[in-house]
Amino acid sequence: MGYIKKEFRKKLEIIDSRVNEFPENWKNFVQEIRKNHNLIIKRKGKSICTNCKHEFITNKKVNKYQKCPNCKNTYLIKSAHLKKFWFRDNLILLDKVEKDIVFRYFQMWSAYDNRSMNYEFIDSVVEFARIFHKRDIEVVNDRVSRCQCHIYVSHLINPGKWREYTRNYSFGKSGYLYTGNLKEIFKDTDYKYLDLRDFAKRVGTMDYERLLRCKSHYPSFEMLIKLKLYKLALYADRFGNYGNFNKIFGVSKEFYPFMKRYDITYSQLQMLRLLKQKDMHKVRYLDNFDEYSFDTLKKISDYIGIDNFIKYQKMHKGKVNIHIYKDYLEFASQMGFDLKNKRYKFPDDLNKRHNELEKSVEIRNRELLNEAIAKRLELLNKNSYKDKKFIIFAAKSIEDLEDESMQQGNCVRTYAKDYAFGKSDIYFMRLINAKDKSLVTVEVKDNVVIQSKTKYNREPEKKQLKFLEKWQKNILQKCYI
Repeated sequence: MGYIKKEFRKKLEIIDSRVNEFPENWKNFVQEIRKNHNLIIKRKGKSICTNCKHEFITNKKVNKYQKCPNCKNTYLIKSAHLKKFWFRDNLILLDKVEKDIVFRYFQMWSAYDNRSMNYEFIDSVVEFARIFHKRDIEVVNDRVSRCQCHIYVSHLINPGKWREYTRNYSFGKSGYLYTGNLKEIFKDTDYKYLDLRDFAKRVGTMDYERLLRCKSHYPSFEMLIKLKLYKLALYADRFGNYGNFNKIFGVSKEFYPFMKRYDITYSQLQMLRLLKQKDMHKVRYLDNFDEYSFDTLKKISDYIGIDNFIKYQKMHKGKVNIHIYKDYLEFASQMGFDLKNKRYKFPDDLNKRHNELEKSVEIRNRELLNEAIAKRLELLNKNSYKDKKFIIFAAKSIEDLEDESMQQGNCVRTYAKDYAFGKSDIYFMRLINAKDKSLVTVEVKDNVVIQSKTKYNREPEKKQLKFLEKWQKNILQKCYI
């Protein structure tokens, strides 16, 4: 906990002097958020909503969510045997001192205590933190615990003095934003044209202070708010602010009413880019996959189309491993199979067919690489060289590279593809009277030795290096391939 500069102490005192002066609709805002702090209490026969006290019958189990048929709010179901339950949420009120925007944080605490069997909550709302926006100053009062392990806000302790918050972890800045005074607060600021009312209503609790800081860096945030694409505005840094609709969003402008109607998320937009259909059921189905699966789904779509993927998933009750399926389709394509044919497009036993094709592709690729190495060898054989003690020659096949790796304890076998297609040349240096026994593995690029290693990647001896220098000077650099 740190010291607060005099400038900020004075501004805190100004806010404290009007601490009981809240905006006109603040109480209504608090009560509206308070409605979230309720339960459905399930009893034998009937259940009761703690918000409106309406009794009704539900077949849903405890710890599931149920919409109350009377007040239309959805709450967690708990047993009538429940004795205590707590809700905590942050409320955010923006204030302004001179030119500084200040975020004021209140904790709303609601406690369910059923000892009296009246299904009531005890409520409390207290202010515990403030942030001077764009000034990197965060302060908390005495209600915030001083322990270093976690943040705890007491509703019994008086606010006391403000102190700067200097811990390495956040005190939890997400909350519900009061929007009734934003026009006045944002007047004569960078945010004067920013209307967050619908955004806050739709998005709910989040770190609005961070959001506004991001807005300063990403002009597209304001554009997305104006387009009423509120959930996409949370990812404003991923969108440009120039160009046509298709350039910005990756889909044509005809999708805008659809995107606006469902207020789609960023991950849903990614799936819409694949699907290119105004079908929210399919978008949501694809959105069940995590964000890291997008590239895999895109590759699957390139092979068979995303509709066929959905069909195959449903055929197997959603249990298809998409990464194995992507690899299978890649193998099938390499083997020249017709992926329009259901037999190849929708394999019955995916794992079995994947493993079979993987082996077939490996064999085929080895054959192709060996053919390419054989062509390279016709050129590299001209670089063979020997003296009375040593001989050096180019690798003849993948099998030669694998044997060299095993004898030397190195990774030269992984150079097969680069060697086959001319990105690097691999030579074996051996004793003239022991040509089958590995001695030095050599890599060459542009007729220059860039690596030479003995067993376990050790450096060659002086005599070996002298031989390689002579070979490079007399043979490689006089022979351009």
